[in-house]
Amino acid sequence: MRCKILRFSLLCVSALLLTWGATPSFAAKVVPSSEVSREKLLKKMNNKEDDLRSFCAGMDKCLDIKYQACTEKDLKPWPKIEYDEEFCAPYKEVVKRGFSTNVDSPMMIEVFLRLGRKYRAIYSSEGTLPLGVNEISYLFDNMPFTADLINAYLDSKYELSYNSTDRRYFSGNNGDGLSGDFFWALPDSAGKKLMLRNLFFGYGYAQILKWSLKGTAIAFLDMDVIAPRKLKYKLTAVVFPGNSVLNSIMQLRVFKSVVNSKIDEVVGDVNKAANMYYGGNRRPLTNSKKLQTPENIRHIAEFDKVVAGGPWKLGDAVRYERAQLELSKPPAPVKNNEPVDHNIQLIDSVDTLESEEPAGTISIKKD
Repeated sequence: MRCKILRFSLLCVSALLLTWGATPSFAAKVVPSSEVSREKLLKKMNNKEDDLRSFCAGMDKCLDIKYQACTEKDLKPWPKIEYDEEFCAPYKEVVKRGFSTNVDSPMMIEVFLRLGRKYRAIYSSEGTLPLGVNEISYLFDNMPFTADLINAYLDSKYELSYNSTDRRYFSGNNGDGLSGDFFWALPDSAGKKLMLRNLFFGYGYAQILKWSLKGTAIAFLDMDVIAPRKLKYKLTAVVFPGNSVLNSIMQLRVFKSVVNSKIDEVVGDVNKAANMYYGGNRRPLTNSKKLQTPENIRHIAEFDKVVAGGPWKLGDAVRYERAQLELSKPPAPVKNNEPVDHNIQLIDSVDTLESEEPAGTISIKKD
């Protein structure tokens, strides 16, 4: 299937990408009101009737999922929208990749109600990164360190931080007009190619030319190994302008050109810092105060091992944190039970043996 490619700048230390595959078939589904009520849907949408209409109509027309809680008005298609193959392509792509259609799943409502809106701006970008799979997995697993590393080499002002313990929610900015808050919905798209097939949803903010803009987007990052320490990436995203004026601006060729340059600048900074690091320049590592914290000193040692060929899988950082938390917990107190007398006693002509389980048993659960 031929699909238009989409695009957005997801503020991270590398770029994002998507390749559209063949469209799967979708079986019709009816969700009863007893399972999902109209009140529940509206509550998740802050009681915005237009959002409910975007959600209900889009799910019905593009995925053949009909909510009984949606009224005829909710299911009525928006004017000037053709729910054709092109419009429905991103719906089918996110589902094919494994994104849940359960309304209680993280960010499900936010994603699908925006897919059903009237306005879209389409962007795309592709290139290469001088990183291996283990190396980029480490950098994504430790985003604050990655920002500090790039800043040390380039004297830049990137900031990246996690907003949840599982590191699926994060924020970032490049110190030069781009910022955002993001949800890492899928790191492997339908369980394939961990770290190489990604789906993000985010709220972005940008100062571009004379415009101060904000909006939401669904972004894809797909990567493939084409040589040792060389990844081909493609970034695609659908951006959802909030009104017709903003939509017109974001469709302008000059606007898209500036956005392209912003994304290329971020990717270029990653390439520059990586090449300086691989070239043996260690001076920025010792000159940067941020890289001299105990945590970043550990990160540098870990990353050196990964670069030297050591293993690293996405999620190892979370597993490490959990293991450290378990080690830091005080040992469980041992209950000192009084000794139990196990002598047989004669009670009402019945022999009874009283016994208890051994006390003080501690089990250690590994994560």
